[in-house]
Amino acid sequence: MQDVRIRVGSTLLLSFATFISIPGAIAAMVWWLVAGGPSTVRSSRYALVFIGAAGLVSLLVELSGGNGVSYFIRMSVILLIAFWAFAHQTPGEFMDLAVWAGGTTRGFELGLVAEATLQSINAIRDDIERIRVALTLKGMGTGIRGLLPAASVLIITHLSRAEDQADLLVVRGYRRGGSWCPEFPKNTSDLVGGIGAILVLLVAFIPIREIFILLQ
Repeated sequence: MQDVRIRVGSTLLLSFATFISIPGAIAAMVWWLVAGGPSTVRSSRYALVFIGAAGLVSLLVELSGGNGVSYFIRMSVILLIAFWAFAHQTPGEFMDLAVWAGGTTRGFELGLVAEATLQSINAIRDDIERIRVALTLKGMGTGIRGLLPAASVLIITHLSRAEDQADLLVVRGYRRGGSWCPEFPKNTSDLVGGIGAILVLLVAFIPIREIFILLQ
């Protein structure tokens, strides 16, 4: 899905549908499969880590008397949709979205913050991979004892980078807002995907029994 407006809107609709009911979660899962979601999971092992963490929390909920199975199904689908949306992210598109929705003042600032945040996330991911390789080469392993000092260095480094970026903007005269011309690709499949997300939301609100009555 190339149009960030439709992708973000679809992500919000699918997440809400998944959150409010199990039929909505199942319909959102079908939407995710049709939209090529499995390929985005295969390209990111972190998805399985987060789903495993959700499974652990679900087990605790189930043992404490809650509905852990329902929690696991809904959280897993929400995470899969989130990873699908993140995998299709391209540089500059959140600036397009923010300026389109909020104008060249507040929208520009929100877009600038979003782009800087995503840039930092990608940099952190690359740094974690380099740290993991370095620890392995030194024979220190990648356990908790090795990762805690590395995490401290990582946080300090990125706080320093954020400060340098802020100083650079001030030196270049940035005060508030700026000029930006949003561009969005035209794609029929994006429109079909957006309509599908709306249908998933309707399924979340309509009981399954009434859907079969409507089909008859």
